[in-house]
Amino acid sequence: MLQGASVHEPDAAPSALSRIGRRFGSWPAIVFALLSLSFGSAIIVVNPPLRGPDEISHFLRIYSYTRGEPLPVTEINGRRGIFVEPVLYQRLHFFKDSGERFARYRDVGFRYGQVMAEYHNIIGARDDGAAQTPVFAPFAGTEGYSPVAYAPYILAAAIGRLLSLDLPELLFLMRFLGLVVFTALTAYAIAVTPALPWAFVLIAMLPASLYNRVVLSADGAALSYALVITALCFRAALNPSGGRVWERSLWMTLCVLAKQPQIVFVLLELMSGRLRELLGRWKSIAIVVLPGVILSPLWVIGVSADVAAWRVREGHDYPVEQFDPLWKLAYMWEHPFHFPLATWTALREWGAPLWPELIGILGWQDIVLRPWTYIVLTALLLLVPLQKLALGGTRARVAIVTGFAVLSYFVLVYLIFFLTYTPVASPHVLGVQGRYFVIALPVAAIFMASLTNLELPRGVPALVAIAGSMIAGVTSVDAVLKAHW
Repeated sequence: MLQGASVHEPDAAPSALSRIGRRFGSWPAIVFALLSLSFGSAIIVVNPPLRGPDEISHFLRIYSYTRGEPLPVTEINGRRGIFVEPVLYQRLHFFKDSGERFARYRDVGFRYGQVMAEYHNIIGARDDGAAQTPVFAPFAGTEGYSPVAYAPYILAAAIGRLLSLDLPELLFLMRFLGLVVFTALTAYAIAVTPALPWAFVLIAMLPASLYNRVVLSADGAALSYALVITALCFRAALNPSGGRVWERSLWMTLCVLAKQPQIVFVLLELMSGRLRELLGRWKSIAIVVLPGVILSPLWVIGVSADVAAWRVREGHDYPVEQFDPLWKLAYMWEHPFHFPLATWTALREWGAPLWPELIGILGWQDIVLRPWTYIVLTALLLLVPLQKLALGGTRARVAIVTGFAVLSYFVLVYLIFFLTYTPVASPHVLGVQGRYFVIALPVAAIFMASLTNLELPRGVPALVAIAGSMIAGVTSVDAVLKAHW
């Protein structure tokens, strides 16, 4: 009897896992949409107003777009911004102060129940006529973000203004519409990718990814657009004659305009053929690549964004030109080893928090998940890309292009912060956070799969992705709820 049990039990578990995995294996996009909307809505409800990273600054930039002010032309004391109504400024300032108080006193029992009770006491307060003069509110680094990064928020803000919604209700509407739109775009990417759909699901459900979809941020759009163009270019690599050029052109342009480092995603178009074949299709490649390559630098020049370098200059006597990219490029020409050494020092001394931040440190980068969450999600991220890809002779090309794209994205993030945010006296690059690198994970998953060419048992990737997504969703909601209420 014991021998019989030992023979049959090993086969029983994989069979059961395969049956469960196959049950969901055909619906990765649907499963993702349900998980994203469920957990995302829960976080929207329990996340206090303006508690996302730089959410006040993002709100002000979105608000400027609803007012028909695409370029940040208003400037006071070297800071770009917008004039807002005193009542709105009062409410924004209230939640800014409340967030700072929360950061100081959360360990002694200060919670947002008290904040919201205080907020209701100021509702209905009226200022005298002299106080109705518009108040200047600086963007604080968000002036460089284009409208494509805020599209659903701009629509929601316009609707909210028409309905005269109060600030908390307006934020709720903006967050929810952003969640719906970016969930739909991500689900589309999962549906069209020719392989690794469950890897896309898990990446898009990481705590950092989920949280960025439910707060006012450019990161939700950036990841969604990156997932779509990665899926479309990956599909073109497997079938160069398939796919629509105009579709890749549209999403490549949106991806590149969402955030400046994402210009490296134009490299993904090189997966679609050998060099001789690419030269023969130069017109279609130009249609895909050139709009983003041209529009992205033009936008940067048009907005003259400073990436909030004032934060570094405050309290220091750093020369202003050290935060001018053109000046810094000339400096790099004369000191070619400064940037590589500053990047290496940043990784050596400050690199340890990058991976937990990539998985998810929420709020104002002050809400840490349970330690085991980071270990488990890391292990699942390494497992879920294990899939044999039907690449044939294109395997080496796909591996080289995706690997180079990931490396280029990493270097470009550090380079941008070096050019615009780091004084030359600093021994390391300032300002880089791990959450910026979530964008590169889909490409990294393709790179890993093309290198390993291993296959998990059928149905296991679905189980891995669903289990990881559930862990990410539950722990994120739990962390945000317990931290604030």
